[in-house]
Amino acid sequence: MIPDEIREIFDEFVIEASEHLDNLESVLLELERDPENNDLINSAFRSMHTLKGGAGFLGLTKIVEVAHKAEDILGKVKENKMKLNSEILDVLLQTVDYIKSAISYYRNGEEPEEPTEIISKLSEILGEKQKQTKTNEEELTLDRLLDKYGLSNLKGLSLEEILEELVLMPPNKRPKEIIDYIENLINGPQEEKPAPVNIVTKVEEETTKKMLEMVEEEITEKDLKASEETLNQQEKKVEEVKTSINQKENKKPQKSQKKDEDERVLRIDVQKIENLMNLVGELVLDRNRLIRTVQDLVQNMPTNKYIEEIEAVASSIDKVVGDLQLAVMKTRMQPVKRLFQKFSRVVRDLSKLVGKEVNLVIEGEDTEMDKSILEKLEEPLVHLIRNALDHGLETPEERIRLGKPPVGKLILRAYYQGDRVYLEVEDDGRGIDPAKVAKKALEKGLITKEQLEKMTEKEILQLVFIPGFSTKDKVSEISGRGVGMDAVMNMVINFRGTIDIWSEKGKGTKISMAFPLTVGIIRSLLVSVSGRRFAIPIFLVTEIISVENATIQKLSGREVLLLREKSLPLINIYDLLKVPPCEIGYIIICLIGNQRIAFTVEDLYGDEEIVIKPLGKIFGNLHGISGATITGDGKIVLILDIVELLKNINNKALKV
Repeated sequence: MIPDEIREIFDEFVIEASEHLDNLESVLLELERDPENNDLINSAFRSMHTLKGGAGFLGLTKIVEVAHKAEDILGKVKENKMKLNSEILDVLLQTVDYIKSAISYYRNGEEPEEPTEIISKLSEILGEKQKQTKTNEEELTLDRLLDKYGLSNLKGLSLEEILEELVLMPPNKRPKEIIDYIENLINGPQEEKPAPVNIVTKVEEETTKKMLEMVEEEITEKDLKASEETLNQQEKKVEEVKTSINQKENKKPQKSQKKDEDERVLRIDVQKIENLMNLVGELVLDRNRLIRTVQDLVQNMPTNKYIEEIEAVASSIDKVVGDLQLAVMKTRMQPVKRLFQKFSRVVRDLSKLVGKEVNLVIEGEDTEMDKSILEKLEEPLVHLIRNALDHGLETPEERIRLGKPPVGKLILRAYYQGDRVYLEVEDDGRGIDPAKVAKKALEKGLITKEQLEKMTEKEILQLVFIPGFSTKDKVSEISGRGVGMDAVMNMVINFRGTIDIWSEKGKGTKISMAFPLTVGIIRSLLVSVSGRRFAIPIFLVTEIISVENATIQKLSGREVLLLREKSLPLINIYDLLKVPPCEIGYIIICLIGNQRIAFTVEDLYGDEEIVIKPLGKIFGNLHGISGATITGDGKIVLILDIVELLKNINNKALKV
């Protein structure tokens, strides 16, 4: 249980620990491909050391125990006393998993499980079982020396920590016997103890910076001379060690180094960003009203210098508010890099599980998305990656037989296109067989033979998004239950996105998802239905047709729109809203998920940038209404949730 007085410090630790754990996982996976890379080894060591230090300060002993052992392993690797291999990396990755789990337990006020198993694995790698007897003897001898000089309070500390405590004592009062003993331990045989370069350096730094102040108050001139001689001896030793290290490092071959990116980060509470976004939203609404008012003035009053001045000021405000809106939106944007990096581990573990060799390629990791969308993307992407590994990619033997390289390729891609962010998962596997999809859909009663005859190959492929659909004959540990693609579709629709699928038998499959750049301020099409105004998010709209130019027919007792030899279900919005019927002036074609549907409206009032405002508790949940907004002319307009409106319609009504 974390005490309330250090809860704020703990929360800061959790944020930093999350970053270090993500870095560790990413670096360890890179080390699997390049185990000799010193930059990566140093990065992993620093992250583990920082984790241990932060956990130790907060008294999170179980994390400290595990991190300390892992740090020892990375320290030996760093000093070329141990070589990394797949087995060691597996255990280090399990260590990262345990620390993540332990932090989660601590956050919930619970005690994590004992790390007995992971500590046993780490100790086995360190070879501590064989050296336990000697280590115990050394600790007993050191404990006796600490008792002898009245320093029993230092028992149980590491050698580095004991040295740091001794450094804080005046030079003439430092127990030389303990210092010599620790020095013998440190400078013992190389295969037993690593050379403590960092400790010696710390002794030198601490002595020169801190002890001189204490010396002036507590020792005599004679003692000062003695301390200076001691300092000189220590400085000589440090210089000798540094010279020795430099000579060894100069002999090592230089490896390519990555440029360290120094990020300047200011941590801000998310709620403050939300409040700022709401204020900008209000400003956007007032900007819209100001522009509309100025336009009315220009049209209805004779031109004079005052009108021209107001028009110029309004134009400037329009630009500044637009820039401010963009700047605030960017504070909510985060690169997809951290999300994509998580899947290196997922692909590694799953490929081992299914016995396939996979090369994960990440493209566009600097592409930024709205934080609220990014946080919800992990689960659907996991579903897509599982399907690619289990259904799509072949085994090495099968790929060689087909004339493909034995290692399959899986691509995670992100990029901008217009005002949308696209995420794609692509593989070079066996692809999806439309005939098999159609057969399964018929067997499960998801479609009829008549519907199948009218469907294109692309429409058949989109059947994989129907709940419960799966082409897998057997349920495996990672896929085949028919729930994954349905979950992906629901998530995409909930965030006003679209999804598309492309596949070629024997070549591979690509699934593309598109999301809006922001979720708070959107561009909408203003329409009227039965004399009432409504807003429809414009990214759903693909086409608008005047009713005079539309071809409407009845098929199986339902109205359909014939558009370029395609039949689209035609739905009257006034029926969905349960308002009186009205004359139809226009037909709006919308793309919902991966299906095109036509809606009828009375009239159009153009498009406008709007801010989505919740209706509040007094209204409760209004079916088919996602919120409200104020337009430029000061009118309150309800925003239609087309997806929610369609839920009350029988699925058969949407199939033509």
